[in-house]
Amino acid sequence: MRLPLYCSTAKGSKPNLVGLQHPALSSLPTQLVCPLRSDISLTPLREKILIADKEHVVACDLIRPIHRKALRPMGHLDPETSARILATYLLILDQDD
Repeated sequence: MRLPLYCSTAKGSKPNLVGLQHPALSSLPTQLVCPLRSDISLTPLREKILIADKEHVVACDLIRPIHRKALRPMGHLDPETSARILATYLLILDQDD
C-alpha cells in the first residue's frame, strides 16, 4: 500500500497531510488524515519521513477526518514509508492487556 499525500490549502504547492484510509472507502465523504509538518516534535506516535530531501514528521497521534472536497492529491509515499506510518498509527489502537 502507498499512502496518499494531500494538500488542504487552495494555493499550497506542498503536501501537508497523509491519508490513512483504505482507497476502497472512497465513497465516504471524509478521509482520515494525519498532519505532515517539518516543525513538529518527534514522539513515539509520530514518524519522520523525507519528502524532496527535507525531513517532515507525520503526526499519527493527531489523526482527524477531513472532507474530501478540501483535499488536493499531491502524490504517494513509497510502500516502506507507508508501512512504517501504518505500524505507528496501529500503536494507538493496540489494546493488548
